[in-house]
Amino acid sequence: SYRPGGTRFYHLYEIDRDGSGLRQLTGGPYDDYEPTYLPDGDLVFCSSRCNRFVQCWFTQVAILHRCDPNGGNIRPVSANVEQDNTPWMLPDGRLLYMRWEYVDRSRVRYHHLWTVNPDGTDQMVYYGNMHPGTVMLDAKPIPDSSKVVASFSPGHGQKEHAGFVTLVDPDNGPDDKA
Repeated sequence: SYRPGGTRFYHLYEIDRDGSGLRQLTGGPYDDYEPTYLPDGDLVFCSSRCNRFVQCWFTQVAILHRCDPNGGNIRPVSANVEQDNTPWMLPDGRLLYMRWEYVDRSRVRYHHLWTVNPDGTDQMVYYGNMHPGTVMLDAKPIPDSSKVVASFSPGHGQKEHAGFVTLVDPDNGPDDKA
């Protein structure tokens, strides 16, 4: 994701390993960021294309979207009311991401790990949905393991990447302590 100087929105770009060949993939009056490649070459990313704002503040919501390798055929993957962030592929083909969940609960206390298939089906909690107060970001699978590692940050609105690197074992269930 990149926002050239003098422009307003972040868009997805691709660049060759040697630093040449910079090309813009997405455009428009939206912010597109945190992309990850899918096995078929498509990308999943967070985008403000849903055109709504966080219910408790003047911040745009970004949910998961998908596009083809050239940035075309953009479509939503998730339909969350609030933010989805830091998607990443799991070895089993699902996407792991942080979902800000506050339907009928505290607006600042639930930012946990969820999964969804790349086509948007089977969205479900992965870990932490009953442990308020921790923001779980940047989860990545550990090779040859069912575990993931994530940044457990101190809480909503605080230094979100200043937390602890935490090992999560989903075999313990979605709500056991890490």
